Amino acid sequence: MTLAAKGQVHKGIPAHRKRTWIPHGQKRPATDLPHGWRVCLAAALTVPIGMGTAVAAPEDVTQITAAGPPDPPPPPPPPPPPPDEQEQQQPDQQEQEQQQPDQQEQEQEQQQEQEQEQEQEQQQEQEQQEQQEQQQDGQKQFVNPQQQQEMEEQVEKAPAQVKAELDAVVSETLKIINNPATSPEDKAAYTTVLNQLSVTLNKIEDVNTSAEDKATYTKAVAGMAEALKIAQDPKRTAVDRAAHRGIAQNLAFFSAVVQDPKASPESKAFFRANLELISDALVALSKPKGPPKPPAEQKKIETGVKKTVEAMKAIQNPKTKPKDPKDQKVIQQVVEKSTKALVTVQNPDAPEEERKEAQATVDQLDGASQNSSYQEFLQEVKRLGAPGSCVEKIESRTNETGWPEGSLWGLSDPSCADTVTAGASEGGKWGPLFECVGTKPFSECVGTVPKE
Repeated sequence: MTLAAKGQVHKGIPAHRKRTWIPHGQKRPATDLPHGWRVCLAAALTVPIGMGTAVAAPEDVTQITAAGPPDPPPPPPPPPPPPDEQEQQQPDQQEQEQQQPDQQEQEQEQQQEQEQEQEQEQQQEQEQQEQQEQQQDGQKQFVNPQQQQEMEEQVEKAPAQVKAELDAVVSETLKIINNPATSPEDKAAYTTVLNQLSVTLNKIEDVNTSAEDKATYTKAVAGMAEALKIAQDPKRTAVDRAAHRGIAQNLAFFSAVVQDPKASPESKAFFRANLELISDALVALSKPKGPPKPPAEQKKIETGVKKTVEAMKAIQNPKTKPKDPKDQKVIQQVVEKSTKALVTVQNPDAPEEERKEAQATVDQLDGASQNSSYQEFLQEVKRLGAPGSCVEKIESRTNETGWPEGSLWGLSDPSCADTVTAGASEGGKWGPLFECVGTKPFSECVGTVPKE
């Protein structure tokens, strides 16, 4: 205690164990701090392990920590992982970083597919709802005696060239609509046609209707009558009757477009011309100028009428019509070529060369789905993983307007967008075609179809 009392420090004691004793009766220097404060400051300012090279401890801190009590030794750091584990973690991290963009792309693709599926489901639900509403309307539809009398009076005033035919089909149509056993779908179809026949006959009788319009409306009535006659013929197959019932409905729709004051002049002109041609083709089948066509040829013409009518409907439908005006014009030209051919091929007075060309057009339209190039193209589309909706659009448009214009029309549908992208990226024989359809109006891509 002698050395401590004199304020001396023991020799040989480590610096962190050294203490300064204050003799009894002396006051602590103003610069000194209480023992507890010194310990807290020492703990707060102690540099963590591993940071000695980054942080330099001031000299006064060393003095304060030297004066405090000994701190407990820090826990030992965890042993470093083996070298092979460190090396393995780094590549795994790199692979994860590389996989992140791929996962994002996959998620985006999945999201797009889900959105397309939802859109298709909504369209299907809407179509089902419309069909249900149509069926409900069909169950309610009937023709009361007053309406029937008015319709019969209209028929009596009809143009002579259609009066006899119209009388028979209207009478049968009224029976079908009023028959409780008739399905709602058939009632709705026949009622649609009958209503449009009534409107058109009124237009024909109207003194303010031009001679040109009267001629068009008379042909429209004749076409609807011929279609109804086959639809009501018990000797025809159920498929033929249903097809011609649909033709009559579509002719009624086209007639309404021609009469619609809000329709554009372009639409009116297109539907007027083709409404007349289809009606002429149906009348020619029923009343041929020359010897009747063999049954196989008649069947081709009937099939051609059905296909062109469906093509006209697809052109008018906002969901299916070509989006680019250039494409619309080209498809309209294809349809007009088909309708003219259906009439010319039945006209014995037409030049032989024109009839041969018309027959080739009818044959091509009839066998479009069997074309070898089309079959190869369809297989390529399926190989690229095209969804069923895309394949259905291609098949429908090809069936209606032939190969290749109809097929490219179908390929331009939004449901085929991913397929077009995949085909363009992959390249190969069909690559230029897919690339063209993805960047240009599809009507400009006919030249990129691979040669046989």
